[in-house]
Parts: sequence; C-alpha cells; structure tokens
Amino acid sequence: MSKIIGIDLGTTFSAIAELDDLGNPEVLSDPESGNRITRSVVYFGKDKVIVGEKAKDAAVTKRDKVVFEVKSQMENDVIYSLKDGKFIDDNGKSKGYTPSQISSLILSKLSDYTSKVKKAVITIPAQFADRARGATLEAAKLSKLDVELINEPTAAILHYANMPNVSLNGRVMVFDLGGGTFDISIAKVVGKKVDIMTSVGDKHLGGQDFDREIIKLLDKKYKKSKGKGLDEKDPVILDIAERIKKLLSTKEKVSDIIEGPKGPLKIDISRKEFENSIDTFLEKIKMSMEDALEKAKIKASNISQILLVGGSTRIPIINEIIKKVMKKNPTKGVNVDEAVACGAAIFAGLQNKEGLNSAQKKAISKVEMRDICNHNLGTIIAAVDPERNQAMKINSIIIPRDTKLPASITKEYAVLYDGQESIKCTVTQSEEPEEDIEFVITIGEEDLALAKNAKQGEKIEVTYSYDLSGKVHCIFKETKSGKKTELSLKPEGSKTFKDLKDNLDFDIE
Repeated sequence: MSKIIGIDLGTTFSAIAELDDLGNPEVLSDPESGNRITRSVVYFGKDKVIVGEKAKDAAVTKRDKVVFEVKSQMENDVIYSLKDGKFIDDNGKSKGYTPSQISSLILSKLSDYTSKVKKAVITIPAQFADRARGATLEAAKLSKLDVELINEPTAAILHYANMPNVSLNGRVMVFDLGGGTFDISIAKVVGKKVDIMTSVGDKHLGGQDFDREIIKLLDKKYKKSKGKGLDEKDPVILDIAERIKKLLSTKEKVSDIIEGPKGPLKIDISRKEFENSIDTFLEKIKMSMEDALEKAKIKASNISQILLVGGSTRIPIINEIIKKVMKKNPTKGVNVDEAVACGAAIFAGLQNKEGLNSAQKKAISKVEMRDICNHNLGTIIAAVDPERNQAMKINSIIIPRDTKLPASITKEYAVLYDGQESIKCTVTQSEEPEEDIEFVITIGEEDLALAKNAKQGEKIEVTYSYDLSGKVHCIFKETKSGKKTELSLKPEGSKTFKDLKDNLDFDIE
C-alpha cells in the first residue's frame, strides 16, 4: 500500500509527516542525520546534488553553487545560474535551474525518508498566487508525487484541533511566522470542525529578514572598529547572525568573534538592539493582525485563542506584540517547526481515506475543514468613465476573497454593441478587490464567438465555480443563443515534464 504524506516545503526548513498506525501525525527524520526538519538549501555538485545542512556548509567554499530561499522565487520567471551564482531572468538562452526544479530536489530528498510515497499534500503560504501554486505543482510533478495543496495556516489549525491535549472552540487566530513568509488566518473552530474565515499576510517577511538586520548591526560595529565593512553575503556571517538571533530569544546579550577582512573582532549584540533593528517588520506584523481582524469583521476580544506556528514565533518581542494587540497570551504546547507538516498529514488522510486503516479512519473521523478563496477572482469588462463619458476596461469581481469553498457564483453582463462578433473571456486574480486592470493578473483567457446579429444589451452570463482542490471552472454563456466558452483552471505550471526534467539528472544526497 502506498503511503500518504504531508510536506511543509519551507523557505528555510522543510519537514515531512505521515499518519502513524493509530492515525496520529508523525514527523519523519532524515535516516542519515536524524534531523526532523531539513534545511531548504541545495548544493549543485559536478555529478550529484546535496540537500540540507551539508548543502549549507558547502556554501563556505562554493557559494555560487548553493541555492538558498528558493521558495521566495516560486512566483517569478527566473532561473538559478551557477555561472552567476544567483537567480536571473529566464530569457530562454541562459543555462540554469528553475525554482520548480530546485524545489523538486528538496521534495525528492524528503520523500526518501520513507518508502512507497505516491500521494502527498504540500503546504503553501495562504498568499501564494496562481503562478507560485503552479510552480509548486511542477516541483511535485518532477518528484513523481500526486499532490494536493493546502494553505500553511489551515494545516496548522488542523494539527492543533486534532491534538488530544488541546481544546479549540470559538474564533481562533493562527499566527504563522516562518523563515521567509508570514500568514495570519482566523477560523471558527468547534471541536475538530474548522471553518476558515480569512487569511492575510506577507509572502516576503520572515526570520531571514531578521537575520539580515543582525548582519547590518555586525557590519556597522565591525566597520566602526576596523575601518572596513563585512561581506554581508558571506555564509559564515549568515550562520553567525542566525545563531545570534536564536540565542537572543533566551539571553539579553550575545557575543561572538567575527572574522572580517581586517582580522577578528569580538562583537556584542543586545536584545534591545535587535528589536530596534527589526522595528519596521514588527509594525508590518501589527498591521497584518489588525487587517485580519478587520477582514473577519471581529474584534480582538472575539478571539478565544492564538496559535503559534513557525520558528520565528520563539522570538520574545513577537509574543509581546501579539499580547499587546490581542490582549491575551498565545497558546503554546506544540512544536512550532512541525505543526504545519503534521496538519498536512492529517489533510492528506482526509483526502485519501480509502488508503487508511480502521484506526486511522477513526482518529480523523470527526475532523472537518472548510477553506476559503484566498484571492479575488474576476473578469475584465467594458464600462463607461463617468467623468469623461468614455469607454474603459475595468476588472469586475465575481468570486470575492474569503468566499467559503466550494463556491459557485453567477453574474450577468451584456453585449457591448450591435453586431459584436466575439467577447474576450478573461479570468483575473488579485489580492485586493481591484477595478484597475493594471493591478490584476490574468490567469486564463479565451474568445467566445457570439451569434450573428447580436444586439447591444443582450445578456452574457458568467459563472465561476471554485472547488476545494483549487480548481476554478469558468463558463461564459451568451444567454440568447446558448453559445458558451468554458475554462477549467487549476494551477498546473507552464512547463512540460520533459522541459522540467532537462539537465536535472543528479544523484541526491
């Protein structure tokens, strides 16, 4: 029997979990190192690829061949150039590896922690748009995994709700601050029934931003003492900054010896200095919490519990900010590094019940989850500018953000002028309810040929249906003639398996 697993594909660390024989989620360890979480770092050797801690160590001598933070590039049309030692625009001429290809190597490494893995649930930030979701599915395709996607904070709630020593009831906030992304979700929870209300966040904010601020502090102090600054991209300095950040969670001051271009220097960093250096990010976090409450149309006092997810939630100032905004302490008691992977394993079981034994089925029998649409889905229509009395194109929202899934919504539009021959059927996506077409992304487009002698004002019926798997089915129908165009959209990625597989024949260590 093939195994069903959950994978937290993170910016800095990744983890894999499965349901044990009793239906409890269990994080799997690297058979070689024994580590339960794996560095999301990839080193490209001559004939092999190394993933994890050893890959990070290789950056000391072979920096250009080591890739960090690939998850932050999933939405971009870029490749990692070993020649340039960085991500560059994918112009089709340069040689390199796409974010999907690099992520697939991490997935393959994790899949090797167990056997007979065919199906998986992979977690993604709630704010990932269609392109990034498609790139994640491309990575899974390369890893020969049949996958479903689930939002990271949603997976975390499932884990909390399924724990025997945690009782969730009422409106719950999940505060997910990882290495490279930040999400807040609010859900209604009754026992093991989870109903997501809203999700907000920043897909470019996380613990690695805090590391960089510590590097700036180190550079400033070294330069003041020695007259010359540090190489801020030096992997050794990056490693020291991460270590200082972690130690400052338990100490008021940390000292370290920095080997710079002008020799060694002992540098002290205080917790207060660190907190001041990340003040801009802390303000963004406060604003996101307030935004989540506003979108859910509730007050802080309506939140019964705040659940922590992600390693960066161990930083004391983060907990202080949560308490200041929410007027209560967050709930503790789970491993914040593993919660998302565990929730993904539970969701994998819900999606593939036929592959479970009787004990596993019983363990998750009461678990229910209802997610939301994390973006606005719309279409481009013609309208009249009331000030200029001129025709213009605007974006019309059909499925608003935070709509409960599954959903099906129909709106009516009209033929623009007599004799119009066709209509361009465009499916758009946006984080905010934008009318301006400059601020939306087109994720699907086809033409609908209208009947002969179409008349101005005749109805065009547009129906969008969005299911729990992330599939959007769009129907554009000319009511009078019955003519229609259908678009089935599910993030699948833009490249074929052959294109993805090119130049990717490595042994993975």
